[in-house]
Amino acid sequence: MSQFNRPPLIQAELAREIAPGVMVIPDQHSDLVPNIGIISGTDAVLVVDSGLGIANGQRVLHKAREIAGAKSLLLTSTHFHPEHAFGTQVFKGLAIIISNAAQADELQEKGALFLHIFRDLGPEVREALEGVEMVMPDETYQGEKVIDLGGKQVVLRELAGHTRGDQIVFLPHEGILFTGDLVENRLFPILFDQDASSRRWIEALTHMLRLAPTTVVPGHGDLGTTALLQEVQDFFTFVREDINLRIKEGQALELIDKEAARVIKERYQEWGNDLWIPFVIRSVYAELTGTPLKSPELSVGSAR
Repeated sequence: MSQFNRPPLIQAELAREIAPGVMVIPDQHSDLVPNIGIISGTDAVLVVDSGLGIANGQRVLHKAREIAGAKSLLLTSTHFHPEHAFGTQVFKGLAIIISNAAQADELQEKGALFLHIFRDLGPEVREALEGVEMVMPDETYQGEKVIDLGGKQVVLRELAGHTRGDQIVFLPHEGILFTGDLVENRLFPILFDQDASSRRWIEALTHMLRLAPTTVVPGHGDLGTTALLQEVQDFFTFVREDINLRIKEGQALELIDKEAARVIKERYQEWGNDLWIPFVIRSVYAELTGTPLKSPELSVGSAR
């Protein structure tokens, strides 16, 4: 959610194979377009994220069916946010929709609110979300679920940090990890509401680092390696230490807002999504002090 200088359209024709049977439709560094995965085994094809709205969902579905042929289709979402999961309704009845239980609960609880928030981001986003309906999964799990697509094993793992129901998708034999928005490449992380947690986010990144993937597919941005996971974890460690020190020195929240933002931007000059820096600061402050979260006003005028 930043400055929307291009329509949020998934370009399925740009899909590329990053390993045998593993395709990624890249985000093109476009606002509200995630990196989408299509993983193919001999028996079934798993789609990772459906995109923002019906038209994007149809683009992903068309590409997935082109790859799958007569094979069964499955769909999973890295989290419930609209640009990742609000194209799901076009898959209903055509694919088995799977998510962790926490993500399903969060969708049911917050889906309508996030639909309203995203519709207010601009006319192109509003148009993309026209006619969208909330679609609940066909199957849920808790903790971890292993799927055999036929000669290709996929592990779904429930984590938390960006949302309450984040999910990673890991291919252990290929060493490929789809992270959703728990990892974005050189973009400031988004801690939007009270269910986002820098502490749990660090724990999630520790889990991902232990998997030692060779290829990391972030929610947004270019593909990376474990160095990308470490970079994001180091960011959270730095911010928590900086804000904790300011709290111990007795700085008022208003001063922390100003000074921590300056230090963060100076240290991470090449990162985008600047509008989320104040949200990071407020979320970490609330977590460290045990006080209710007071989020800043969301302004979409800042560029990614």
